[in-house]
Amino acid sequence: RCCPLSVELNGDSILFGWACNSTPAMQMRAQRPRWMLTDRNACGLRMADFMVGYQEPFPGALPDMYPAGPQPAFKEASHQAQVIVLGLGLNDSYGYLSPEAYRQQLLDALVVIRNAGAVPVFTGLVPIPSGYYEPGQDANLLAFQQVMREIADAHHVIYAGWDEEYQGEADLQDDHIHRSQDATDRLAARLISAIDRAAKRV
Repeated sequence: RCCPLSVELNGDSILFGWACNSTPAMQMRAQRPRWMLTDRNACGLRMADFMVGYQEPFPGALPDMYPAGPQPAFKEASHQAQVIVLGLGLNDSYGYLSPEAYRQQLLDALVVIRNAGAVPVFTGLVPIPSGYYEPGQDANLLAFQQVMREIADAHHVIYAGWDEEYQGEADLQDDHIHRSQDATDRLAARLISAIDRAAKRV
């Protein structure tokens, strides 16, 4: 489908595939070898910093946590890909950014993506089981999940549905945030399927 297809990835440590031997980007390259990937994933990255640009995704981040290096504001970056993936918001939710502010950032990012002539894909935000973090943080994440889904529905954005992908404690690494290899494989499969659907719109 529409190959070779150019794809830009913008995500945090979940899309990065933290501590996994086979990351989502690796799986895309193996399963869709004619896709050309621009990988701008960065561990610890917040949507708020992504939008305005950053020197490092969080203070003291090691270089291998953001291989693409410092980034300009999203609207000022060069976007040549036909499909642009956005998978950010989890870190913002646990930092208590308001859902209203997150909604505006997603809408602003969507304008940038479409002005670049690309097809947008939203990953959805992975669930974190309640009980590991503050109740307010859990509630904020649920609100962010709903915001991303609502914008995807209202603006006809391809949605990978990562918020639906949780099969129990075995899906979690010891920090109760990052995903095990098996769970990461399932997230990657959902995203590959979503990008396949996006390719039909290119």
